[in-house]
Amino acid sequence: MQDISRRHFLAGLGGLVGVQLVGPAVLRTGRALASFVDPAASARHRIVVISLFGGNDGLNTVVPMADVGGANRRSVYEKVRPTLAYPTSVLLPLDRPGDAEQALGLNPKLTTLHGLYESGQVAIVQGVDYPNHNYSHFTSSDIWQSGQPDRAPDSGWLGRHIDRVGIADGEVRALAFGTDLPLLLTGERETGALVTGIAETRFTDGTDPYADVRHQALARFAGSNAGEPVRRAAGAVARSTVGLVDDFEATPVPPGGPTNLSRMLMNARVLFEQGLGLEVVFVEHAGFDTHNAQKKYHEPLLDDLDASIGAFFTGAYRGQDLGLGPMSADDAAKTLVLVYSEFGRRIGENGAGTVTGTDHGAAGPVFLIGPSVVGGLKGDHPALGSPLAPADNVQMTTDVRSVYASVLRDWLGDPDPRYDAVTPLAGLFTPTA
Repeated sequence: MQDISRRHFLAGLGGLVGVQLVGPAVLRTGRALASFVDPAASARHRIVVISLFGGNDGLNTVVPMADVGGANRRSVYEKVRPTLAYPTSVLLPLDRPGDAEQALGLNPKLTTLHGLYESGQVAIVQGVDYPNHNYSHFTSSDIWQSGQPDRAPDSGWLGRHIDRVGIADGEVRALAFGTDLPLLLTGERETGALVTGIAETRFTDGTDPYADVRHQALARFAGSNAGEPVRRAAGAVARSTVGLVDDFEATPVPPGGPTNLSRMLMNARVLFEQGLGLEVVFVEHAGFDTHNAQKKYHEPLLDDLDASIGAFFTGAYRGQDLGLGPMSADDAAKTLVLVYSEFGRRIGENGAGTVTGTDHGAAGPVFLIGPSVVGGLKGDHPALGSPLAPADNVQMTTDVRSVYASVLRDWLGDPDPRYDAVTPLAGLFTPTA
């Protein structure tokens, strides 16, 4: 019985009762009907993981501005990217104390992140990758989400966290927005929930008293004895679903953001503020596979990322008030945003003119954002070779497992035993975080 997917049970239940039990969502939580969330859950640190799917061009995100200390960064960058290189005059300098000598700048579209960086709320980890890099989007994405390049990706690094801490009755502890449950939130015993949004998480057979009776009856199957495993397992999923949908129906629907990413992040913020025990959120921002016409596509994607993160914390998207106001200082201090991509792009460009792009690469930067982050550049910038012999790829200088080990140990307070041999990246969070 354990081998049968709860997702399949949920779909089957909808067929049995002649309705689609839940709208466009697949749900799995530990939530029980009419249960109670421990008030201590509101004190938890939270993490929002944003995946830049497709392979973000790290060299045009964190850009060399000069050659420094004998490292041929800017000269190589300009030589191999005659079309895509940004002039130094438009870059946003990363010049906090200790960073200026690295002569790096942010993409000009990342104005919000630059402002947060200047106030010490953005850490940029350089050259992040895993050993024996794989250039497949899906294989590499699985490795990043599992955090275990040395073994089959059987679970997510945050899914294993949920396994260790558990999902109590009444909690929505881990949640993804989208149409497919990510490996990141899949543990060996527990999984997160998958929804498309607060407003969409509704019963399609209505909310009248007759529908409510049907939902309650389905949930009571969870009380079936061990001799009726199908009824018991199906009922457990139904009970979790009824509880989750009831809570989402009672949750204020945030004003719609102008983009899908901003909408997902505003939904996440409202759910954080509802006291449901939410700790982990995953969202995907896709479109970064810029083999062609990179200038046309890359800048708008970065602009939306920047504006959506700004909206998440301030309630305004590029000056457009979304109706929530700024996040409270207490909530902000408990919130970490981690931005990654499954790989970077090659050092050199391909094509010419308006169709110029970059091919699949290796290492890239990871951003950690929030008031409890120790801001600044972390790790070493990868070598780019020389103008006479440019490197083909951006090589790893920081193992992704050291980033995850630090987040788990120092932010979530839950070290992963699988990282016992890994040295966590030091100095990412303030001592009081």
